[in-house]
Amino acid sequence: MRFLIAATVTAMLVGCSTSPISADKADPVPSGRLYAFTQKSGSELVVTRDSGMYQVGLKVKFYIDGTLAAEFGQGEVGRFGLKPGTHILAISDGGSLIESEIDIAPGQTVRRRISISGARYDLSPTSL
Repeated sequence: MRFLIAATVTAMLVGCSTSPISADKADPVPSGRLYAFTQKSGSELVVTRDSGMYQVGLKVKFYIDGTLAAEFGQGEVGRFGLKPGTHILAISDGGSLIESEIDIAPGQTVRRRISISGARYDLSPTSL
């Protein structure tokens, strides 16, 4: 019986996480859900949302410096032109707000990943 309970809990936790996807393999965020920072600039921010079945229909709002920049679906990538300097990034699922800071140099490309594990979203650096 304990084995069955442990297996069920493990399956539930695995089912509530997402899988990283490279920016090259992700689908672009449709232009109708790209709202700001879409012009080429001195530096580029590449944001990819993981793929997976958990919360597949839910869009995650992505903000740059307090401005709604895009809404991401599962397995999508967005590319944003930013001026060099410090920027505040944020994601929201309509409830919680997760923020982080980046410092981007002239000509630099910075990559970030939107993921979820359990019921917690994360915005973290990635090499994908």
